[in-house]
Amino acid sequence: MKEKKGNTATYTIILILTTAFAKALGFGREMSLAYVYGASPVSDAYIVAFSIPTIIFAGIGSAMLTSYISSYARIRQENPKALKTFTDSVITMVALISIAIMVVFWIFERPIVRLFAVGFDAETMEIAVSLSRVVILSLLFIGVYFILQGFLQIHGSYFAVGMVSAPLNICVIASMFLSVTWGQEILGWGVVAGYFASFLMLLLASLRHHFSYRPSFQFRTPEIRRLLMVVFPIFLGKAITELNTMIDRTIASVLPEGTVSALSYGNRVVGFVTAVFVISVTTAVFPQMSHLSAIKNTRKLKATFRSSAGLMSLMVLPISAGVIIFSEEIVAILFQRGAFTAYDTQRTAEVVSFYALGLIFFSIKEIALNMFYALQDTKTPTINSLAAILINIVLNLLLLKSMAHKGLALATTISGGVTLVMLLISLRRRIGPLGLRRLFVSLLKMAAATAGMCFAVVPLYDLLLEKLESMPAAFLLAALAGALLYGVLNILLRTREMGLLIVGLAERLTPRRARED
Repeated sequence: MKEKKGNTATYTIILILTTAFAKALGFGREMSLAYVYGASPVSDAYIVAFSIPTIIFAGIGSAMLTSYISSYARIRQENPKALKTFTDSVITMVALISIAIMVVFWIFERPIVRLFAVGFDAETMEIAVSLSRVVILSLLFIGVYFILQGFLQIHGSYFAVGMVSAPLNICVIASMFLSVTWGQEILGWGVVAGYFASFLMLLLASLRHHFSYRPSFQFRTPEIRRLLMVVFPIFLGKAITELNTMIDRTIASVLPEGTVSALSYGNRVVGFVTAVFVISVTTAVFPQMSHLSAIKNTRKLKATFRSSAGLMSLMVLPISAGVIIFSEEIVAILFQRGAFTAYDTQRTAEVVSFYALGLIFFSIKEIALNMFYALQDTKTPTINSLAAILINIVLNLLLLKSMAHKGLALATTISGGVTLVMLLISLRRRIGPLGLRRLFVSLLKMAAATAGMCFAVVPLYDLLLEKLESMPAAFLLAALAGALLYGVLNILLRTREMGLLIVGLAERLTPRRARED
């Protein structure tokens, strides 16, 4: 078991580093769009077109990925000879589903696009439909590359998994600048080329692990039936979550031009933290949760939940505070150039601040959702996702008139907080008291350290900005100083999670021979 923990830690580090690089390219993509098109009808239409394949297939793909990994592991133990046929059948099935969705979209393209952007005027709608018609071809690669990611995770190959969006972002960035000369149509083909490049990278990595494929239509085997039984409820939960994003953008389309873009840019800033820290950690810890659930070790399962939530909070709390305080500076550094104006910066920064308020909710909620999947309970997450979307819709409508785009972001945050409490109550009913009192004490210490960091960093930033006359340099130095101060304050406050982090890092950096001695 020790060896397995070591592998999990290694995979976490690989995922954090590669995901951070890939997401940095994602910021480059948003910066390029802001530079070339700003917050305009073209950027609004492009963002909607770009999101359609992801929203349509993300739920299916993620559910297939989760189910494929668990099914593959079980089949490897029970009937290894069936693995090849199983993988071939899953890939064939996913490819056929992708083609069917594409055909349906082409038949009903205009009504479908309008669902994503009910408030677009005629010109913006035409651009969105034209781009979506091309972008939907990406489904040919999106579905299959989810399965290839699962294959690589099973074989302990996490580098390509973490880097999966890097080729996509590179191709998309290139298409944005080429579109200035070649026309807006190239934007759609850039997305298709990007997804193909990501698929190709995963395929080449899989071939190193002796991956091969031959079309198989054996969809009535017990293995496929068991996979589909798990896929459907997981799909519902994930699809509802994606639907939340679509609803926000749909409602935003009735607000002034550029609001959809402001929400997207703001979501990208906050999404970077979620993707790098939250998703990477939960991806690495999920196998351990599944193992503890399988052997019915509830005590260690609860301890894993508490430690994961605590360590996540240790990282997310100061980042949330920093993002809220320096939202305008962050957005200006990332996006304010070319056609992206100071007014666009102000609107996007307001969105970022309200999204950042909910980072801690989204982080702990992701761990709680993984707990339920480890317990093989797919019903509770689905019901919780339905509750989240209903709460979000009601709050969107209540806050839209008085707060406009800020209200949409705040509604998402409040919805995340309420549904997190609901999940924790359900989890306590399922496995008993979670022992959250100790975690609550740690959160208070982290909050105190975060407050101390903020009081010191704000005047330090002002001083550095005056001396250096460079916003990026002043912000970077202030952020580094704040991170150092935050760590020191947590050590002085004896925050349990900081101690665990220091001990864990020391163990990872200490040579194995020295540890054995």
